[in-house]
Amino acid sequence: MMKIRCLIVDDETLAQEVLVHHISKFDFLQLEGICNNVFELIRFLHKNKEIDLIFLDIKMPEISGTDFVSLFANPPAIIYTTAYNHYAVEAFNQNALDYLLKPISLERFSKSIQKASQYIRPVHQATPLSAENHHAFYVKSDKRLVKIDPAELIYIEGMRNYICLYTETEKIMVHGTLLTIEENLKHLDYIGRVHKSYFINFNKIHYVEQHIIMLTNKKSIPIGLSYREQTYEKIKIM
Repeated sequence: MMKIRCLIVDDETLAQEVLVHHISKFDFLQLEGICNNVFELIRFLHKNKEIDLIFLDIKMPEISGTDFVSLFANPPAIIYTTAYNHYAVEAFNQNALDYLLKPISLERFSKSIQKASQYIRPVHQATPLSAENHHAFYVKSDKRLVKIDPAELIYIEGMRNYICLYTETEKIMVHGTLLTIEENLKHLDYIGRVHKSYFINFNKIHYVEQHIIMLTNKKSIPIGLSYREQTYEKIKIM
């Protein structure tokens, strides 16, 4: 059975104990740890990246749960756990999976977990990927998880706190920066950065003229001065 790896973040011992009890009732939940505050959570995530779901309290010392989610690029799925109902709008604006009011009953927890399972399991079930698309990855766009096949990308544009991924048929907008997606691309020889604001698929180049790349979808991309040497080396190889 596929396990959903989860984490509890709450500064109250009693709240932690309730969640530990509820989690223990579901075989497909695997509790990986308990954090008392956001600082412990950040340290945990830096060392343990394979977390699917966080049960996150909102009102905690120094940094709240909602502040953490707004600052952290691409956090795991979030179920908020709180004694306060007036944060609900903010929580759902952050695409939280659910919002549980304390004290949390097992029945209400169960409904929330079923929702989380429907959201998280499709990502797990998509791996291992077939040989022809084993480099595919997922991005969160609005309330959807969108599967990205890098071979179908034409270019990626960074715009402050958002990035846009362009294929022949789609424009996919994702909250984050180019740095947040680079980890999924750096091992691919045919995709590279040619400008501080652009990654391109070198297989999608139509022609290059006067430090401007014309792509197959007729989009023109400037080659940044600091990226010219590596870009032209790449083009020569191809």
